[in-house]
Amino acid sequence: MTTTKVCQTLEILQKPGRECLLCPRLVAYRRELRRLHPDWHNAPVLDFGPVDASLIVVGLAPGHKGGNRTGIPFFGDFSGEMLSTALTASGFAEYKEPAALEGEITPLDVRITNVVKCMPPKNAPKSVEVRACRPFFLDSVLISSATRAVVAVGRTAHEEILKAFELKLRDYPFVHGSEIQLNDRLKMFSSFHCSQYNVNTRRITPDQFTAVFLRVRDYLNTMSC
Repeated sequence: MTTTKVCQTLEILQKPGRECLLCPRLVAYRRELRRLHPDWHNAPVLDFGPVDASLIVVGLAPGHKGGNRTGIPFFGDFSGEMLSTALTASGFAEYKEPAALEGEITPLDVRITNVVKCMPPKNAPKSVEVRACRPFFLDSVLISSATRAVVAVGRTAHEEILKAFELKLRDYPFVHGSEIQLNDRLKMFSSFHCSQYNVNTRRITPDQFTAVFLRVRDYLNTMSC
């Protein structure tokens, strides 16, 4: 696959099956999680949101109590609540904060995905697992010509997007708040991860995270003028 490929129908999007066997370590971990938590999703977590969204949000992998539990990337844990709040504040989604988080976010103009579709042990996929999942990830980013902006949530997402567009990491180091033109259509906005650890250590605040999405909204509004 090349970076010039543009698809416009969801049916073309490559998606791993529920019993994907590409990564033996992740398969074994998935089986262990199914034994421990039989009511959880415990399967590859697919894209969430309209295929023709203007914005795609990219994380590293499903969280233990987030996407791996709920089946929706980023949703159901601290990171998901922070992302949902930022997307609502910037008009990309509608989010209600109920006692039970599941099912209360409506993506309006955003699609959410991960570099790796399955939950890895200790939230740390190996390089071989990232490579195995890359075809699915590439299609997620390139499927629609309507997508004009990408938010990379965390360093690994930032670096994997650069690799997808054959850009050198040393030329575009990860910096919170950076903006990189990937090609004539797509611009990437990078952010520190919205993890509870990063918030607790003051690496990023909720307002700083939301500001990234407000900047994306301003950029897209300018593009439509």
